[in-house]
Amino acid sequence: MRYCKNCGLLAPYDTDRCPQCGAPLPCEPPRQSPAPQPAPCYKTPHPEENIPALSEWATLGTLLLFAIPVFGFILSLAWSFGFSKHPARKRLAQAWLIRTLVVTVVAALVWIFLAVVAAASFSTTYYYAY
Repeated sequence: MRYCKNCGLLAPYDTDRCPQCGAPLPCEPPRQSPAPQPAPCYKTPHPEENIPALSEWATLGTLLLFAIPVFGFILSLAWSFGFSKHPARKRLAQAWLIRTLVVTVVAALVWIFLAVVAAASFSTTYYYAY
């Protein structure tokens, strides 16, 4: 479809003059054929696939450090966001941090539920006042 430069009407392809005002329509530029696209690559190599694992003792030591209440949380935050040069330790810290956050949210929801149940049970009267 082409627009008439004189009146602005959208003219069909098969006409060379505007049906409304009769002005000649501008020539349509030739269309370029799209460039061929390369074949899709279904498996892209990730640099994180070949990360050497921590030894058993390094993993145990890291988990024991994470078990210290406040220090472990701070250490997992630090190692999760890049203060560890070992990528396997960084992944372990990220997994521990996610686990800690999920456990904290679930525990908070349980405490809120128990508080609501306790408040509801204490606010009702189980006896009749005469």
